[in-house]
Amino acid sequence: MADQGPSVGDEATGSVVVAPEHFASRIVAGTPDVFSTAALGALVERTAAEWLHGFTGPEQMTVGTRIAIEHTAATPEGKRVTVTVRLEAAEPPRYDFSWTAQDEAEPVGSGTHQRFVLERERFMRRLDRKR
Repeated sequence: MADQGPSVGDEATGSVVVAPEHFASRIVAGTPDVFSTAALGALVERTAAEWLHGFTGPEQMTVGTRIAIEHTAATPEGKRVTVTVRLEAAEPPRYDFSWTAQDEAEPVGSGTHQRFVLERERFMRRLDRKR
């Protein structure tokens, strides 16, 4: 980790404009063309990972190990979804986040997310053994 690590209470935001690649209908036939729960989870992961990356060394990476998603409202194509992740616990190498999401009209979700900082080379060696 870099000298100055993240602090509990720190927040980061990320957003995406809903496009066809985010649609629930791409995952489950017959569902509406709205922002999917899977896309919401991906936005949470990306936001937390990109923020935490700012505190890691070049030989490190982060991996998501847990995510809880309460997806409470649908968002149609063309609307922006914004996620705010908040660091709730930092016990290196584990980092626990809470998060909330909203679109341009209302809150659309909340939950938790956990990431670990790992040594990239060690991770890749283990992955290679599986191959």
